[in-house]
Amino acid sequence: MKLNNQPSRQVAPKPATLRFWNRRGFILVVVTIVIVLLSLVAYTFTGTMQVEYTASLMHGRDVEARMMAESAIEFVAAKIAERNADPTTVDLYHDPSTFRGRTLTEAENDRAQVKFSVVTPHSGAAGESIRFGLMTENAKFNLNRLTEFDDDDDESTTPFDAISHVPGMTEDIVNSIMDWIDSDEEIRVGGAESEFYETLAVPYSARNAPMESIDELLQIQGVTPQMFYGEDANRNGTLDPNENDGDASPPSDNADGVLDIGWREFFTVASRERNTMADGAEKINLNQGLMTELYDAIEPEFGEDAAQFVVAYRLYGNANADAATQQSLTVAQKDAATAVGKALTGGVEGTVTRGGMDLTKVAGFSFRSIYDLIDAEVEAEVNGSPVTLTSPWTSDGLLESMPQLEQTVSWVDDAFLDGRININEAPREVLMAIPGMTEAIADMIIQARPSLQSEGMSQSVMLNRITPAWILAEGVVELETLRVLGPWLTTSGDMYRFQTLGHFEQGGPNTRLEAVIDGSQNPPRLIFQRDLTPLGRGFQPWELNGQQSSR
Repeated sequence: MKLNNQPSRQVAPKPATLRFWNRRGFILVVVTIVIVLLSLVAYTFTGTMQVEYTASLMHGRDVEARMMAESAIEFVAAKIAERNADPTTVDLYHDPSTFRGRTLTEAENDRAQVKFSVVTPHSGAAGESIRFGLMTENAKFNLNRLTEFDDDDDESTTPFDAISHVPGMTEDIVNSIMDWIDSDEEIRVGGAESEFYETLAVPYSARNAPMESIDELLQIQGVTPQMFYGEDANRNGTLDPNENDGDASPPSDNADGVLDIGWREFFTVASRERNTMADGAEKINLNQGLMTELYDAIEPEFGEDAAQFVVAYRLYGNANADAATQQSLTVAQKDAATAVGKALTGGVEGTVTRGGMDLTKVAGFSFRSIYDLIDAEVEAEVNGSPVTLTSPWTSDGLLESMPQLEQTVSWVDDAFLDGRININEAPREVLMAIPGMTEAIADMIIQARPSLQSEGMSQSVMLNRITPAWILAEGVVELETLRVLGPWLTTSGDMYRFQTLGHFEQGGPNTRLEAVIDGSQNPPRLIFQRDLTPLGRGFQPWELNGQQSSR
């Protein structure tokens, strides 16, 4: 059989129905792809919306935290106003019930609950880096007072002696500070005046006047940013790992296991107190020139015996006081007092009598502080006869009697007192700047501070220590030592520095602000605010909510 003679095979054409189903299969594939693509678009859109929703939610929580931190500043201002009206009942030192984890409105769940806290780092007690309260600028040394040591006639304490206990301080730097704030252009040994500063790449002159901001320290020869800022990069008062690892991570530190808090925590130029009564009226100046007016001011407040004693003290001095604490009037002051006495009698011989004493006599003594009144005795002449008068203010019941006295009288006419040191808050290095202070006394004051860990103990103790006389009442010092220290001592201060935090119950975004409120004005006024949020959280939620450490 010949194969090539066979007829060729014919391919039958596809039926129309088969061609139709092939096209439907193609369309099905296309539709499937479109559906998949649309699904991917929808999924991507949903994911984007979820991200946007989460971002919006977090932004809203961040706004809430910031509003709470800012509200806390207003809350603090109100508390300062309350304390100005009644310092015996409002505790601004450490009061967790007032300043820790406060809420304005209740949320539906714990995670959404936003709170604020008011904190101060560097409590000064071992193992404690945070307290819920405020710090007065009087806890620091006011550098503008260094000129008083320079003018000290007996040179018992030099400017360098006053602040030599601050870590890193040198005599050359102290002389540079003195050159910066004194009024002349005479260069001290190791110091610097305008002649030096005007040769710098960016020239400027020495201020030659009291500093207006503590940041001016950075302009003074010898002062470095490391000295000024220390190692506490996030300003929380705690030695964090990055602050104890040398140069491994910022900031640069010496890895010695001890937090260097920097000079900004030791020095200020803003410490100030009101020298008025709670209602704004002037206090009675124990050193005023007219003995008649002094008697008439004291008598309605404390009685005839007190008025007689105060005036007798001015006339005759304290019979049982150490010579170092007796302050006699200068010749010029006595001449001025004599002129005042003559003016009282119209320039002719005569007397003006109060409490059996001739008040036209020249006052021979003045008060260095109101603590000179405690247990004082005066050998006076009353109704022509020698009499020993004893002070109405004695060592017994000091914690009850002295607060009233301090709120009513002063020894200067100034509306404000600048630069006294708050012994309830100042670190040891600042306490040592007080003339007459010893290391033993400074250590006892620090050790007497209550533990912040004992709930309620701090508040009860500190409300009993609203007068510096507590160091006498509690046996820290003797009376004569209190008289020496007296002009520099306070337990108050009207310039308050603190941090406020807006935070959530179970973590989340937070805002941290640093603020300074001037409580010497009525109403108290915010004069400084800085956002510390970029420096990090600083404090953990468990610390701010009063919970146990999770570490």
